[in-house]
Amino acid sequence: MKVLYCIGSLTKPGGAERVLITKANYLSKLPGYEVTILVANQNAQPYAYDIANSVDVLDMKVNEYQHWLFNFPILGFFFKIKVLKKKYQKVINDINPDIVINVERGFEDFFLHNLNPGRISVRESHSSLKAVKMMSSTGKFSLKQKFFTRLYNKQLKKYDQVVLLTEEDRLTRNYKNGNTVIPNVIASFNTTADYNTKSKKVISVGRLDVFKNFQDQIMVWKDIVAMFPDWTLHIYGEGPDKINLQKMIVDLELQSNVFLEGRTSEVEKVLKEGALFLFTSKAEGFGMVLVEAMQMGLPVISYNCPCGPKDIISEGEDGYLVPLLNKEVLKDRIIKLIKNEPLRKEMSQKAIEKSRKFSEDVIMPQWIELFNRLKDA
Repeated sequence: MKVLYCIGSLTKPGGAERVLITKANYLSKLPGYEVTILVANQNAQPYAYDIANSVDVLDMKVNEYQHWLFNFPILGFFFKIKVLKKKYQKVINDINPDIVINVERGFEDFFLHNLNPGRISVRESHSSLKAVKMMSSTGKFSLKQKFFTRLYNKQLKKYDQVVLLTEEDRLTRNYKNGNTVIPNVIASFNTTADYNTKSKKVISVGRLDVFKNFQDQIMVWKDIVAMFPDWTLHIYGEGPDKINLQKMIVDLELQSNVFLEGRTSEVEKVLKEGALFLFTSKAEGFGMVLVEAMQMGLPVISYNCPCGPKDIISEGEDGYLVPLLNKEVLKDRIIKLIKNEPLRKEMSQKAIEKSRKFSEDVIMPQWIELFNRLKDA
């Protein structure tokens, strides 16, 4: 089985990149599998995660293709698609894969599904339709962005198969080619989970933007500090909302209890130091960081947003699902776990057990079954 993945870049330490490399590494070590990753633009930068020697990586260097027509807004966009289609067609002909998988939105969405009849085209969706609609409905999306979002969404229906992350998203999209749900696979951390019941650190990780909604955590922490002054909240990530969040921390006089820690490349180390994990997104594609936190033994408290958390957390067993944007319930669940050390320890063990549901040994056979089914169809 020859499997070809396509992605824009492997430079940033993002969720899609980590999941792709985990899958490629796993498959490439199986007898009879050949795995190649086509990268649109790597720009001679190092990979964000370790890639096995058994995986071939080819940089298409898309940005090096120049033409004066590219400067025209709409015409240039479609002309570039025409140019890139020929480039990709030649490379894919040389590789001769059985299955071509596009991982994320890009120029490739407009031609990978119709290259070489007889080859199977698969599109992974790492966002949910509800999350996309929420982002596009805000004033931050221009008419141009909304136009291209609709245009890209139409391309998904042209693939042989769209693989979604949650059953909720499958039902929302209702695509004829989108009847397959495979959750994200989580690579095992090198650090062994060893839950510290004496920790008083609460951890949160994500992009600092309005959709991740860290402001709710900060607002709630004002009341938490009044009851438990030695407990601290540590938020890891960067993003456009950082200045506003820092101002909120200062305005609420929480500088000694809430910390914007910036981006970290040692997520497992950070999580191991925590007592709880908070997740207050308004919408998600899956919420992979929830599983990572559970893998390190952290009980999780999450808004029950679309989509993902309800597919990961068992309410009251390995964490809590809080009604979306309900800060009072969020505060109540935090207080409940802070007060109850034995409950935290019990939830920690169940969180570790739950995280195994998303391990390579569980998730990757689902991909192999899909490949075989599509090839035999």
